Amino acid sequence: MPNWIVYGIIASVFFALNTILYKVAAQKGNFSPYYGSFMFGLGVVLIFGLFLLFKPSFEFELKSSSLALIAGMIWGLGFLAIAVAIAQKADIARLAPIYNTNTILAVLMAIIFLKEIPDVSQVYRIIAGAVLIVIGAILVSV
Repeated sequence: MPNWIVYGIIASVFFALNTILYKVAAQKGNFSPYYGSFMFGLGVVLIFGLFLLFKPSFEFELKSSSLALIAGMIWGLGFLAIAVAIAQKADIARLAPIYNTNTILAVLMAIIFLKEIPDVSQVYRIIAGAVLIVIGAILVSV
């Protein structure tokens, strides 16, 4: 199994745990989704700050750094939307499939903007997976 698949699985587990812990915090605590999102962001900064302490060699390049900063800001807006939905008592079992339709959007955007056109042998599996994701989101949201 290629390493990138293992990292993808690790990310999936951590993102699932993240959503569950955030919902528990929102239910147990008395904070706004904005404060909760701020604390979430602070946690992200702490993790990457610690990482950079132990791996201090990195290169700075303005264009790439700017794009990464914009991507982080966009991710923050997405998490804020999730935080507001959780504050409005959304069920994670119904919310997560909806916001995870980002998978199909990422695939489509990669094909359109990055020209990551899949092999002919993979097209049917990608289309079938995308359709199942959308159907799943529809089924859990109604």
